[in-house]
Amino acid sequence: MSAPARAALLEGVTTPIPRALLRLALPVLASQMLRLGYQWVDALWVRGLGVYATGAVTTSLFVMWSIYALNDIFAIGITAYVSQLLGAGDRDRAGFASYKGLRASALLGVIGTALGVFAAPRIFALMNPDPRAVESGAAYLSVVLGGSPFVLVALTCESIMRAAGDTRTPLLIDLCAITLNAALAPFLVYGWGPFPRLGVAGAAWASVFAQATMVAGYLLIAARGHRAFPLARRAAGPPVKIGGMARVGAPAALFGMLFSVVYVAFARSASRFGAASMAVVGIANRIEALQFVTSAAIGIAGATLVGQNLGARQPERAERVIRTGIRWNLWISGTLSVLLLAWPQVFLALFSRDPDVMREGVPYIRILTLCLVVNGMEIVTAESLMGSGHTRALSWIFSTFSLLRIPLAFWVPDWTGLGVLGIAWVITATCIVRGLIIVGWAARGTWKGGLERELHGGPPPAPLEPPPGAAGAR
Repeated sequence: MSAPARAALLEGVTTPIPRALLRLALPVLASQMLRLGYQWVDALWVRGLGVYATGAVTTSLFVMWSIYALNDIFAIGITAYVSQLLGAGDRDRAGFASYKGLRASALLGVIGTALGVFAAPRIFALMNPDPRAVESGAAYLSVVLGGSPFVLVALTCESIMRAAGDTRTPLLIDLCAITLNAALAPFLVYGWGPFPRLGVAGAAWASVFAQATMVAGYLLIAARGHRAFPLARRAAGPPVKIGGMARVGAPAALFGMLFSVVYVAFARSASRFGAASMAVVGIANRIEALQFVTSAAIGIAGATLVGQNLGARQPERAERVIRTGIRWNLWISGTLSVLLLAWPQVFLALFSRDPDVMREGVPYIRILTLCLVVNGMEIVTAESLMGSGHTRALSWIFSTFSLLRIPLAFWVPDWTGLGVLGIAWVITATCIVRGLIIVGWAARGTWKGGLERELHGGPPPAPLEPPPGAAGAR
């Protein structure tokens, strides 16, 4: 079968855009909600242990974001490489890119393990130096960092399958893992039955066991030669270089890690105003994640379609994918904004009934709500453009605003006298400005060339002829 014929088998380059985007985005959304469930399950189960345990779980995620972002060096590169190679009909080289990326992710996970074993207390103390907070935080963080190889390999496997156009199988694997996590956590936290009472560390161990289950599921799929899991130890044609994938993913990983650093700064600033203020920052982040996961689901699905269509040399169709995603997001983010403005206390009560948390959390969430629509547009656009491989400009924009946020996180709360609410205003204002800049940059269209030169060693050739029956695919 010729390369154009193989590319024609991809629904992403032939199916009408709304149908293709929805088919990919719904399972991604469900997976993202389940991923959010990991965070919610742990936070909900440790609620009975007090505000320090809640703070340990909710703020440890800010550190884990750095590990996830580090893995983006290869995971995002894999998304761009695999989707564009499959769009060009070159499955063997897509499989070789997958193999190299998985090997790199496993090695990166060892860095997280080392940090968990040797540095968890010092890392958590950067966010809150209170000895009671450090004790709870280190107990949780050391375990989840120790399990980094599992979560990084699982995330890379998920990226491979999504780039190939399969978002349903990762959803099923996520469902099995979160079910295990939810069922196991209370036994390990409170010592039910024959299990030891591990407290906040028990929630972390439940998460690690669930992540190990995810890796086992993906390895089984790979061993059986799943059609959406291209994997090859060698491939003919121009070399697929791990350095090329890193050049695509490293800029995105940089702003991902800076994002984590920023939230560590937010937590440290909030800790000056008491344990409740610090808990509010973490809890509000969990709540606004409802908007993030819906926008990210559309964007992640969009990245697959953008990459496949650029590989098939249909850049205008790739652009329509992004426009469709933005329109959808306006409705979703707008609806969630209304709910959060009207009933913030309902969402807060899921995580804490502490009076101080409720008093500070209600206005904090209402301030954050003001930026959700623009932030959603930004997320859809940026995530979709990951499929193009053009990540440097996005990195410059995100990194600039991240570095700006760090001093503002301390200066604004003190200068205005607003305390933790000053942090909410910093987040909201910078989100609005950054989002408008990113959407404006995307409209320039400089990303439409994809990775043609890196993958095929030359300027973009003429577009492939559309396959029969694809006339209505736009």
